[in-house]
Amino acid sequence: MAESEEKVMRFVEETLEKDPQIETSELFERAKKVDSGVENLSLRQFNARFPLQIKRRKSMADPNRRQRPRRRRRRSQAAAAEGREAVRQVFLRFASDLSAAEERKELVGVIAKVDNYVDEAMQAARS
Repeated sequence: MAESEEKVMRFVEETLEKDPQIETSELFERAKKVDSGVENLSLRQFNARFPLQIKRRKSMADPNRRQRPRRRRRRSQAAAAEGREAVRQVFLRFASDLSAAEERKELVGVIAKVDNYVDEAMQAARS
């Protein structure tokens, strides 16, 4: 990090310690006075480069920081196989109904009910 950026970083850090609720736009205006190079940044770039980095560093160093528990829901292979078989049965029933349709209107009737088959397959996949 360049020396001027370090100076801005220290300024922003000190300012945030004194007033953690300071608006980013106000902090940006004050930082422009510390280093004129900051004027080339947009407010968003300034926020990402300085205040957010400081806040992130502080939150990571906080020993009281609560970590979210990682929850991963894994289906057992047996449960996955059961779900796969249930979906397969829905598809086979759909194919059977299609092949059983002898007249055009019966075929259209089966196709019109495709949403029902999709709903059943989705339900089977969830269980």
